[in-house]
Amino acid sequence: MQFKTILLPLSLTFALAACPGSESADPAQLIQQGQYDAAIEAAESQLGSVEAGSADHKELVIIYSEALAESRADESRDAFLAFAKEHPDMVEPADYKYVVSGLRTHSAYMQAIDIMDAGKKRWADDSTIDELVEALKQDIAKSGDADSMAKMKGLGYM
Repeated sequence: MQFKTILLPLSLTFALAACPGSESADPAQLIQQGQYDAAIEAAESQLGSVEAGSADHKELVIIYSEALAESRADESRDAFLAFAKEHPDMVEPADYKYVVSGLRTHSAYMQAIDIMDAGKKRWADDSTIDELVEALKQDIAKSGDADSMAKMKGLGYM
Protein backbone atom coordinates (compact mmCIF):
# COMPACT_ATOMS: atom_id res chain seq x y z
CA MET A 1 0.00 0.00 0.00
CA GLN A 2 2.77 2.46 0.79
CA PHE A 3 4.28 1.92 -2.65
CA LYS A 4 1.09 3.13 -4.38
CA THR A 5 0.83 6.11 -2.04
CA ILE A 6 4.36 7.20 -2.87
CA LEU A 7 3.76 6.95 -6.62
CA LEU A 8 0.45 8.83 -6.62
CA PRO A 9 1.95 12.33 -6.10
CA LEU A 10 4.60 11.55 -8.69
CA SER A 11 2.01 10.47 -11.27
CA LEU A 12 -0.07 13.59 -10.57
CA THR A 13 3.00 15.74 -11.15
CA PHE A 14 3.56 14.13 -14.55
CA ALA A 15 -0.12 14.45 -15.46
CA LEU A 16 -0.18 18.14 -14.59
CA ALA A 17 3.03 18.78 -16.49
CA ALA A 18 1.51 17.16 -19.58
CA CYS A 19 -1.49 19.52 -19.50
CA PRO A 20 -0.39 23.09 -20.15
CA GLY A 21 -2.49 25.87 -18.70
CA SER A 22 -5.48 26.64 -20.86
CA GLU A 23 -4.49 30.28 -21.13
CA SER A 24 -1.27 29.38 -22.94
CA ALA A 25 -2.42 26.20 -24.70
CA ASP A 26 -2.91 26.42 -28.45
CA PRO A 27 -6.43 25.10 -29.21
CA ALA A 28 -5.58 24.50 -32.89
CA GLN A 29 -2.58 22.37 -31.95
CA LEU A 30 -4.68 20.44 -29.42
CA ILE A 31 -7.22 19.69 -32.16
CA GLN A 32 -4.44 18.38 -34.41
CA GLN A 33 -3.42 16.08 -31.56
CA GLY A 34 -7.00 14.84 -31.19
CA GLN A 35 -7.38 16.46 -27.77
CA TYR A 36 -10.76 18.04 -28.40
CA ASP A 37 -11.81 18.51 -24.77
CA ALA A 38 -8.52 20.24 -23.98
CA ALA A 39 -8.94 22.41 -27.09
CA ILE A 40 -12.44 23.41 -25.97
CA GLU A 41 -11.18 24.30 -22.51
CA ALA A 42 -8.27 26.30 -23.91
CA ALA A 43 -10.48 28.19 -26.37
CA GLU A 44 -13.09 28.95 -23.71
CA SER A 45 -10.45 30.37 -21.38
CA GLN A 46 -9.01 32.52 -24.17
CA LEU A 47 -12.32 33.83 -25.56
CA GLY A 48 -12.69 36.21 -22.62
CA SER A 49 -9.30 37.75 -23.22
CA VAL A 50 -9.62 38.64 -26.91
CA GLU A 51 -11.25 41.79 -28.18
CA ALA A 52 -14.78 41.08 -29.41
CA GLY A 53 -15.03 41.52 -33.16
CA SER A 54 -11.28 41.39 -33.73
CA ALA A 55 -9.53 39.09 -36.19
CA ASP A 56 -8.18 37.10 -33.22
CA HIS A 57 -11.72 36.71 -31.91
CA LYS A 58 -12.92 35.40 -35.26
CA GLU A 59 -10.05 32.92 -35.51
CA LEU A 60 -10.63 31.69 -31.97
CA VAL A 61 -14.38 31.23 -32.52
CA ILE A 62 -13.72 29.20 -35.67
CA ILE A 63 -11.18 27.00 -33.86
CA TYR A 64 -13.56 26.67 -30.92
CA SER A 65 -16.32 25.60 -33.30
CA GLU A 66 -14.00 23.02 -34.82
CA ALA A 67 -13.16 21.59 -31.40
CA LEU A 68 -16.83 21.46 -30.40
CA ALA A 69 -17.76 19.67 -33.64
CA GLU A 70 -16.25 16.42 -32.37
CA SER A 71 -18.70 15.87 -29.50
CA ARG A 72 -20.94 18.94 -29.12
CA ALA A 73 -22.12 19.70 -32.64
CA ASP A 74 -25.08 21.85 -31.58
CA GLU A 75 -22.76 24.10 -29.60
CA SER A 76 -20.36 24.25 -32.54
CA ARG A 77 -23.12 25.42 -34.86
CA ASP A 78 -24.49 27.89 -32.32
CA ALA A 79 -21.09 29.43 -31.51
CA PHE A 80 -20.26 30.03 -35.16
CA LEU A 81 -23.68 31.31 -36.20
CA ALA A 82 -23.83 33.66 -33.20
CA PHE A 83 -20.48 35.15 -34.18
CA ALA A 84 -21.58 35.44 -37.82
CA LYS A 85 -24.77 37.23 -36.75
CA GLU A 86 -22.96 39.62 -34.40
CA HIS A 87 -20.11 40.36 -36.84
CA PRO A 88 -21.51 39.88 -40.35
CA ASP A 89 -18.77 41.90 -42.09
CA MET A 90 -16.06 39.70 -40.59
CA VAL A 91 -17.19 36.33 -41.92
CA GLU A 92 -16.87 35.12 -45.46
CA PRO A 93 -17.88 31.99 -47.36
CA ALA A 94 -14.56 30.29 -46.61
CA ASP A 95 -15.30 30.54 -42.88
CA TYR A 96 -18.62 28.77 -43.37
CA LYS A 97 -16.87 26.12 -45.44
CA TYR A 98 -14.23 25.57 -42.76
CA VAL A 99 -16.72 25.12 -39.92
CA VAL A 100 -18.97 22.87 -42.00
CA SER A 101 -15.92 20.79 -42.90
CA GLY A 102 -15.25 20.18 -39.21
CA LEU A 103 -18.84 19.09 -38.66
CA ARG A 104 -18.73 16.85 -41.74
CA THR A 105 -15.57 15.20 -40.40
CA HIS A 106 -17.54 14.09 -37.35
CA SER A 107 -20.71 13.20 -39.31
CA ALA A 108 -22.66 16.04 -37.69
CA TYR A 109 -24.68 16.59 -40.84
CA MET A 110 -27.77 18.21 -39.32
CA GLN A 111 -25.69 21.01 -37.79
CA ALA A 112 -23.56 21.30 -40.94
CA ILE A 113 -26.74 21.79 -42.95
CA ASP A 114 -27.79 24.67 -40.69
CA ILE A 115 -24.52 26.50 -41.24
CA MET A 116 -24.41 25.73 -44.97
CA ASP A 117 -27.99 26.96 -45.35
CA ALA A 118 -27.19 30.21 -43.52
CA GLY A 119 -24.22 30.72 -45.85
CA LYS A 120 -26.29 29.93 -48.94
CA LYS A 121 -28.98 32.40 -47.89
CA ARG A 122 -26.35 35.08 -47.45
CA TRP A 123 -24.31 34.34 -50.59
CA ALA A 124 -26.75 32.67 -52.96
CA ASP A 125 -24.40 32.74 -55.97
CA ASP A 126 -21.03 32.21 -54.30
CA SER A 127 -18.92 29.39 -55.78
CA THR A 128 -17.39 28.45 -52.40
CA ILE A 129 -20.85 27.99 -50.90
CA ASP A 130 -21.98 26.07 -54.00
CA GLU A 131 -19.00 23.69 -53.56
CA LEU A 132 -19.96 23.32 -49.92
CA VAL A 133 -23.54 22.39 -50.81
CA GLU A 134 -22.31 19.74 -53.25
CA ALA A 135 -19.78 18.26 -50.81
CA LEU A 136 -22.40 18.07 -48.08
CA LYS A 137 -24.89 16.42 -50.45
CA GLN A 138 -22.32 13.78 -51.38
CA ASP A 139 -21.40 13.10 -47.74
CA ILE A 140 -25.02 12.73 -46.72
CA ALA A 141 -25.80 10.46 -49.66
CA LYS A 142 -22.81 8.23 -48.80
CA SER A 143 -23.72 8.16 -45.11
CA GLY A 144 -27.29 7.03 -45.68
CA ASP A 145 -28.44 9.46 -42.98
CA ALA A 146 -32.16 9.62 -43.77
CA ASP A 147 -32.88 12.55 -41.45
CA SER A 148 -30.16 14.69 -43.00
CA MET A 149 -31.30 13.68 -46.47
CA ALA A 150 -34.86 14.70 -45.62
CA LYS A 151 -33.65 18.03 -44.22
CA MET A 152 -31.66 18.77 -47.39
CA LYS A 153 -34.69 17.87 -49.53
CA GLY A 154 -36.95 20.01 -47.36
CA LEU A 155 -34.65 22.99 -47.82
CA GLY A 156 -34.59 22.43 -51.60
CA TYR A 157 -30.98 21.26 -51.95
CA MET A 158 -31.77 17.73 -53.16
